[in-house]
Amino acid sequence: MEETRPFSLDSRIFVEDRLHFATVGAVRTEQGWICIDTPADPLHAAWWRQALQSIAPMPILAVIYTDATRDRVMGTPFLLEGKPALIIAHHHVFDRLRGHGEMGRQQLIDLLISLGQTESAERLAHAPLMLPNLTFSDRLVLKFGTPAVILEHVDGASPGQIWVRIPEHNVVFVGDTVTLSTHPNLGEADLERWLEQLEQLRAGRVARHIVPGRGPLASPSDIAPLLDYLKALMRRVRALAASSRKPELGALIAEFMAYFPVPEYERERVQRRIRSALERLLELYAAGKKAPKEKPKEKAGAAKSRKKGGAPR
Repeated sequence: MEETRPFSLDSRIFVEDRLHFATVGAVRTEQGWICIDTPADPLHAAWWRQALQSIAPMPILAVIYTDATRDRVMGTPFLLEGKPALIIAHHHVFDRLRGHGEMGRQQLIDLLISLGQTESAERLAHAPLMLPNLTFSDRLVLKFGTPAVILEHVDGASPGQIWVRIPEHNVVFVGDTVTLSTHPNLGEADLERWLEQLEQLRAGRVARHIVPGRGPLASPSDIAPLLDYLKALMRRVRALAASSRKPELGALIAEFMAYFPVPEYERERVQRRIRSALERLLELYAAGKKAPKEKPKEKAGAAKSRKKGGAPR
C-alpha cells in the first residue's frame, strides 16, 4: 500500500476505500481505536493497523462486523496481532460465521490465489477465524470517552446488517446497505425494507456523511444509483411474478449487469449472484410474500458476551 493516510473526518473518523473488496473505517476515541470491519487481505489488514498506529499509538479496543460477509471479517487476527479486544456483531452474524465462516475463508483464499496474492492466501490459510465475543440484537452504545458510537440492527441488505452511527460527527457507517459503483449482494435481501432505509439515507434523516460498504465517503445524494437499481429490480420482479409466462432470466440478468461496472474476473460470479437473487425473489413474490424477516433470538437490546471458541457464556 502507498503511504498516503486514510481519509479523515474531523480528525476522529477515518475511512479507507483503496483496499481489496470493501471499505473499512475507524473511530479514534479518547481511550483507543474502534475499527469498523476489517480488510480481507492479511497484508492490507496489517497495513491498516500500522496506518492507525501512525495516526495515534493507541490500543484497538473493539472491532465491529457490520455483517457476516467474508470481505469484512477475515482480517481481524492480522489487525489485532493477538491483543485482546471486543469483537462485536449482531447475533445473526455470530451464528452465520460459526456455521459457514470456514467456507467463506476458503472462498477468499481461492479468490486471492486467482488474483495472484499467494502470500496473502498463505497467511489467511494459517490464521484463526475470529468470531464475535459480544453480540446484540437491537441497539448497543459504546462509550470509550468521546465520541460515543451507536450500533443499530437494521437488516434490509442482510439479516445481520447493522449501522454504526457517530452522532457527534454526523457520520454513519452503513456496510452493504450502500455500495457505490458496484453490484449489491441480493442473496438474503429484504428489498422492501432495504428501499425504506435507502430513502431515509437519501433524505438526510440519518446522517450527513455516509460511509458505504464499498466505495468512498458519500453524501445522501450519492445513494440515487443504488436506489434506482433496486427500484427497477423490484418493479421487474413484481411484474414477472404476476405474469403467467415463464420468465426469461437471461435478458433480465444482462439488463441489470449493465447498471454498474464489473471486473472481468468477477463477471461470472456476479451473473450467478444476480440469477440466484432473481430466482429467490420471484419465488417469494409469486407466492404473495416478501423476503422473510429474521425472528429475534434474544430480548431486544440485550448484549451477550461469548467465550473464546464461540459458546454463549
